[in-house]
Amino acid sequence: MRHQKTGRHLGRTSSHRVALRRNLAKALFTHGRIITTVTKAKEIRPFVERLITLARKAFGRKGTDRPAYVHYYREILSQLQDKALTQKLVGEGQWREKGCIAERFLNRNGGYTRIMRLGGSRLGILTGSKIGQIPVLNYKMEGQERKVRLVGHRLGDNAPLALFELVEGAGEVVKEAPKPEAKKAETSTTSRQEEKKG
Repeated sequence: MRHQKTGRHLGRTSSHRVALRRNLAKALFTHGRIITTVTKAKEIRPFVERLITLARKAFGRKGTDRPAYVHYYREILSQLQDKALTQKLVGEGQWREKGCIAERFLNRNGGYTRIMRLGGSRLGILTGSKIGQIPVLNYKMEGQERKVRLVGHRLGDNAPLALFELVEGAGEVVKEAPKPEAKKAETSTTSRQEEKKG
């Protein structure tokens, strides 16, 4: 029994798993989304989210607390071992003006990634589509329209694919303006009261 044993082996040695996790995280930060197996996506999700949290902490201390900023920067660099992607996370170098990943998620506490299943024998036919047609998922990411074809395998497969991507927005709360109907209702009640008095 595997009591108190965390993580998945993925049929690899420990050093191979570390390299796989690092390479998948690099690909995700570079492209914004990757297509991999569901098991691998679930395994690297905590690693990626931890790196984004460290980047948010570093970005918050950029101008005020330089030693803490350098500490978080070095933590990310030691995990990713890629200077360009570390700069993209915290907003250094060419990403100083363009905007970085940490700035994108400043107002979001966790949940920076999304896993969407693409294949497998349990994938049903989407509403409105016919048998024989391949369903297509349309969505927006980074201001661009994207499409993904959802292919279900009738015989099943041992490693169903998943789309693993960074969430689009920062989850900002939009404040609604007061409705004009409410103002009309207030004026109508005041005019009624004046009529009763007069």
